[in-house]
Amino acid sequence: MQTQGGVAKAMSYQISTELDPSCWAEEYRRDSRCRVHEFLTAASAAEMVQAITGNARFRQAHIADGEYRELSREEFSSLPLAQRQQLVRNVYSLATRGVGFWYGRHGINSGTKDALGEIYQWLSSDETLKLVRKISGIPTLGAPSAQLTAFAPGDFLTRHRDDVTSEKRKIAFVLNLTEGWHPDWGGLLQFFHDSGETRDSWSPLFNSLCLFDVKHVHSVTCVAPFAPRARLAISGWFHDHA
Repeated sequence: MQTQGGVAKAMSYQISTELDPSCWAEEYRRDSRCRVHEFLTAASAAEMVQAITGNARFRQAHIADGEYRELSREEFSSLPLAQRQQLVRNVYSLATRGVGFWYGRHGINSGTKDALGEIYQWLSSDETLKLVRKISGIPTLGAPSAQLTAFAPGDFLTRHRDDVTSEKRKIAFVLNLTEGWHPDWGGLLQFFHDSGETRDSWSPLFNSLCLFDVKHVHSVTCVAPFAPRARLAISGWFHDHA
C-alpha cells in the first residue's frame, strides 16, 4: 500500500509504460493468441499479489453429479474421510474421460468490495480495455468476467474451449502472478490442435498476460505433487458488447 498524509491509500494498478501494444497486436493477428511479458509495472504486480494472498478465500471448484460446485477448505475438511475420498475419486474418474477440473477459485465482479474489488475495477477500466481491444483488434470488447485462481498440487483443468455463444465471450485471458514458477511443477497453459494432439504450452511466467481467442482448445496441466506452492493467477473472458 502507498501512504498519503499517513493514511493508507490503495495503489492504482499500472500497465508497464514500456509495453508496445502494436508488437503484441501483430503477434495476436498471426494466431489469435499472444503472451505479453512484464505486463504490469513491478510495483503493481507485487501489490496485486499481496491483495490476493491477503484477501482471497479460495473454494475448490469441481463438477459433482453433473453439476458445477464449489467447496471451501473447511467444508471439504469437515466431510467424513470416506466421503472426501469418494469425491476425489469421482472428480478423477471424470478427468480420465477428459471432463472436469479441480482448483481453487474466488470469483470477482463489479459488486466485489475492497482490495479485490479494486482488481476488478482495474480489469474493466478504460486503460485495460483499450489495450486489450488494440491487441485483439476487437473494438467492441467490454468488461470481463473474472476469477482469482490457485492451482495447488494435484489441481488441474482438462481440455476444453471457452466459446460460450450465449455469453458472447471473445477473448480468454490469464494474468500469471506466481514468481519463480518452474515448468516441471506443471500448471502449464497447454494448447491443442482440433484433432486433440498437443500443440504447445506456455509456462505461467510471472507478470505475463496470456490472451487468446476462446475457440482455442486448451487446458491447465496438473500441478505436480512436489510443487512447493500454488499457481496463482487471474483468469476470465472479455465479452463482445456490440
